[in-house]
Amino acid sequence: MPAHIFVLDEGNYAICTHRGIVGLPEAVSGSKNELATNDALLSRMAIVKEGDYILFYVTGVKELRGIWKAAGKPFYDDTPVWSDKTYPFRYRLESTQYSFTKPLRLNDIFDLRNSGKIWTFALNRASGTNAMFSISDSEFDILLQEYLKINPFTMSKNIIMEPYPVKPANLFEKIHRMNDGYLPRYEASLMALLLGAFVKGEFQDIFGNYSDYLSYIPTNLGTEIDILLFFGNPQNKQQTMSYDIIEVKLDRFDAKALRQLIGYESWFIHKKVQGDMNMVRVSAIAKRFDADVVEYVQKRKQFEGKEIKLFQYDVAQNGELMLRLV
Repeated sequence: MPAHIFVLDEGNYAICTHRGIVGLPEAVSGSKNELATNDALLSRMAIVKEGDYILFYVTGVKELRGIWKAAGKPFYDDTPVWSDKTYPFRYRLESTQYSFTKPLRLNDIFDLRNSGKIWTFALNRASGTNAMFSISDSEFDILLQEYLKINPFTMSKNIIMEPYPVKPANLFEKIHRMNDGYLPRYEASLMALLLGAFVKGEFQDIFGNYSDYLSYIPTNLGTEIDILLFFGNPQNKQQTMSYDIIEVKLDRFDAKALRQLIGYESWFIHKKVQGDMNMVRVSAIAKRFDADVVEYVQKRKQFEGKEIKLFQYDVAQNGELMLRLV
């Protein structure tokens, strides 16, 4: 399962850990692209599920602190908690068996990244500064090892002094849809629906038995991979056998999107799996695909033996997301 890192200042960190609550902000009412921005923030939270590990990067002091767990399901709640903003996209927290007094310093994390041990930890993304991002289970294990090096293991737990009350799991009701009431309105709306489905373990009949998943993964290309599925070795949970890179478009998947997806594939093969092409699959999800995209995919499979799976999405009247292979 992925682990999630929230970026905040010292004051808000104290409130989060005192109340056992974490949240992401909402766009200013009436601002440009307000609804799309809110769905983008919601899609960041959509990947979190109960039991996932939560860590905090505290700005100013540049420290990574943890470790907590997500409790229950995400929800929308504008009850005042923090002094500077509302942060209504929320998740409750609970303590774990790990109570570390010494944090990890940013320089130490950068050393791990420079050595290639971790690669999705990035405070700044192509979309701008990040209030929250996720890392893979294997990368979390590496950070945990670093914590244990500098902190003697103890059975004591962090105490949440004033636990936040349980609220209805209504976050996904906030996703904006088209006037028909079913189809997602923005690309981030579609991302939120997809990530919600992957959290529940759906689409394994389509993609296979994935063992982990991430979204908005930074690359050296100055862009982010929309979704990355991990497929672990069933005999060795620490070993990842293959990956599926997924590019998502709300409407048309055109030649530009195809070039981007192929660019991700090439980058990942050369930078992340030491040139092993068998470890990487690529897929696209969209409402429709241009004819030249379909033609290229067919020819590539025929002449190069490399497959790109194209999936057309739809939404049922009950809100369930459906994928169909083109």
